Parts: sequence; C-alpha cells; structure tokens
Amino acid sequence: MKRIFTLFAFVLGSMLFVACDKDNDGNSATDKPGGPNKEYILTLTTASVMEFEFEGGMGEIGYTLTEETRAHETPDTDIPTEHPLTGDSAADDEPDEKHPLPEVACEADWITDIAVSSKAVEFKVQPGAGQERESIITVSYEEQKFYVLVRQKGVATEYDVEFRANYLNGSYYGKLSTYGFNYYIILSDMGAESQNDTYGTQYRFDLYAGVSSIFEPIDYVPEGVYVFGECTPGTIDATQSYYLDANGNDMDLASATVTVTKDKIVAVVRMMNGKVHRVTYEGSLALDYLEPTAEDGVHSALTSDVDFNVTGGSINAYYRGDYFGKGVDVWFLHMVENTVGGYSGDYLMMDLMVDKSEGGYDNKDAFVGVYTKADHTTESYADHFAPGYMRVDYTQMHTWFVKGMKSENEAWAPFVDGNITITKEGDIFTITMDGIDDKGNKIQGSFSGTVIDYQNQAYDL
Repeated sequence: MKRIFTLFAFVLGSMLFVACDKDNDGNSATDKPGGPNKEYILTLTTASVMEFEFEGGMGEIGYTLTEETRAHETPDTDIPTEHPLTGDSAADDEPDEKHPLPEVACEADWITDIAVSSKAVEFKVQPGAGQERESIITVSYEEQKFYVLVRQKGVATEYDVEFRANYLNGSYYGKLSTYGFNYYIILSDMGAESQNDTYGTQYRFDLYAGVSSIFEPIDYVPEGVYVFGECTPGTIDATQSYYLDANGNDMDLASATVTVTKDKIVAVVRMMNGKVHRVTYEGSLALDYLEPTAEDGVHSALTSDVDFNVTGGSINAYYRGDYFGKGVDVWFLHMVENTVGGYSGDYLMMDLMVDKSEGGYDNKDAFVGVYTKADHTTESYADHFAPGYMRVDYTQMHTWFVKGMKSENEAWAPFVDGNITITKEGDIFTITMDGIDDKGNKIQGSFSGTVIDYQNQAYDL
C-alpha cells in the first residue's frame, strides 16, 4: 500500500546533477529583465524523450519562457500581460543577453557542447560506446524544472530482470501541499483493485507532474520523464515508491527513471541489492483501479432537502494560487456556525476559482462574486467552484455541506451543482448556496460571518 502519505482528511484539522551547468549571466528573481515585478513561466515545447542512433548527432530542446506581470504586484496595471520570449515575436530580435535564460544540467560525459539560447537548448550526442545508454537533461528556471530523457541506441542492454507489466492501476491525488500534481501508479502482472492489494509482482511509483487532472472524467498518467526528486514536476517521491515481489515482500528502490510516452511506460529501477530491473507496460495510460472505488459512488448522507441560515459564523480563507493548474487563483473557504466549546452547527467548505486580475492574496475580498460549477467542458475557469466529491481514499474534497460537528457529523453532502454567491457588507461576508447534492437533494441557504483567519498557502509563487 502507499506508505506515509499526507492527506487532507475531512476533519477540522484540514482547515486549515550539476555537471554541464551553463552560466545564466546572473539573472535572479530580483535582477532579471523587467524588474522584480516580472514572473516567468518555463514550458517544454518539444518531446520529453529524444532518441539517437549509435552514430550520435545534434539535438535541440525547444522551450518558452513566458513573461507574466501580475496586477496585484504592479498598481498601475489592471490586468496581467503575457509576453512569450519565443515564437513570432519582436522580442526574438533582441540580443540574447536581454532575455532571462534557464540553467541546464546533465551528468553524462557523452552529451557535450550544450548551448542555451532564448529559444532552445542545443547539445551534441557523441558516438555510442557499445550498449544502449540514456541520461537526463534538466532545464530549470528558479523553482521550475522540466526533464528530457536522451536515449542512444547500441547493442542490446542486459538487465538483471526484464518484467512485462500487464496492468496499470493507481490514483490521481491532486496537488495537495506539494509543488507537483500527484499520480500514484502500480505496474503489475495481476492488477490491483486497491492500494491494499499485495498479490502478484508490483512496481509502485509516486509520480509528480506539471499537469492537473482536476475536472477530467478520466485521469491519464502525463507523458514525460520522472526521476527521484522532491515532489516537483518530473520527479518520483522515493519514500512512497517500492517493489513488491510475488510473496508480498517489499523492497525500497535505490534509484528509478520512469519514462511515459503515448501508450507506453518504461521504468528502469536499481534495487537496494544492486540489481537492475527494466519494467515495460504497453496500453492505455488511463489511471484507475479495476473495480469501483469511493469516487464512483453516491456520498450524500442527507435524507431530505436542506435549508440553512447561519449568522455570526466564523470563516477561514486560504489562498492557494493556481492550485488546480488552470491559470486561475483558488480560494479555499471553510466556515463553521459555532466555535465556542467545540465546533458545532452547520459547516461549509468550498474551493472557488478567481481570475488572477483580482489581485491574488493581496486582495482579501477577491472571492466576492458569483460561482457556477466547473467540469471538463469548462473553457475559462474563473468564477467557478470545484464540485464536491469523494477521493479514492475516502477523503472529502472541494465543496461540501456538513451539519453537526461537535461530537459527530449528523449529515453531510457534496455540493455538486448550482450557484454560490458571496457578498460583503462592512466586515460581514454572506455566502449563499442554491444547488443540489449527488442524490438530487436541494442544498439552499446562507451563511454570514467574519473571516477569522487568512492564510497564503500558494505554492506556485
């Protein structure tokens, strides 16, 4: 099973390689072109896996470094402006030294002549040395990174174990409190109906990607290259990744590289005992367990419609930045009717998506507005809420109504459709809900109160 995983359980506590480095000409967060109010988004624009023949040759990694000005950081700017530093743009005619450049690192001595321009990273692959070989090129700008796997053909490589996986199972957990979007996958010969299943041979990898599956009807493992790291996009969390043999014995991994391409996953794993395993899976990248999970059921405990009216309640407002990877700010609000002598009464929680032009965390009223539900058909996510659902591990997520919290919950329900309206008069916020749960019961009412705690929980800044 997945070991030592931090969850936002639905309790009140949930409220709450440097070889080949290239000099970046001193560009930093404070002296980069455009001044300290500028932010840059690093994006890979070419394939994340590059194949070379035995003879070697030249390679090119394309990227964009997009400049973004945030309205709340520049008072005289009303809306964010974006300026891509590559493509058909006048900026491409400017000298490279005026552009912020990413840093590039690799460990292979057979990848040479690395050069960084404002449009691409160029490199040379030397002629082969016999066996197939591969290495990672890391391109980074400040806290952002992506990885490109360079593979060169050779004579057949011999591994201690060649394992063909027939099944891909697992779950998408979202961003949580990490820097990447979490996909937990199990490659096996017999399949896994849950994380508690330990039969057959299994390779378990805790992957972190830069792509979100929020609102998608089916979760797919994102294409890319994943290596051991610190839960940033393109990395594997070693503490949650391990091998299970056919007898149910587990073994930690010394190192691993997982390469995900269209309809294929290849993992090269070095075990703690020194043996190297090559794991191959071919098929759909759709990520799901083999039988229905918590996500597939109806979770409302209501037996009738709900009409609530709370005044004088307490509200907590947590700003989470682009928590869903949809280009909007997310405010997580949770509120309770009574905090005296233990929490009790009506309780609400909700994830609201707000246009970045509203000012982010600096604007404490940014979440005032009208919201409708978001789903996979939504084109612009501003002014939408994330409907409530139950994650595969039975954690309640996003937008919920709960009645009675002091000793035990009397009733609870995900708010899956309808409208949420938030207004403010003086210090009083009023949240009005008009919609339904996943049984079709009406959830209607209003909650008025003051914000007792603001927190900046953004991880994308």
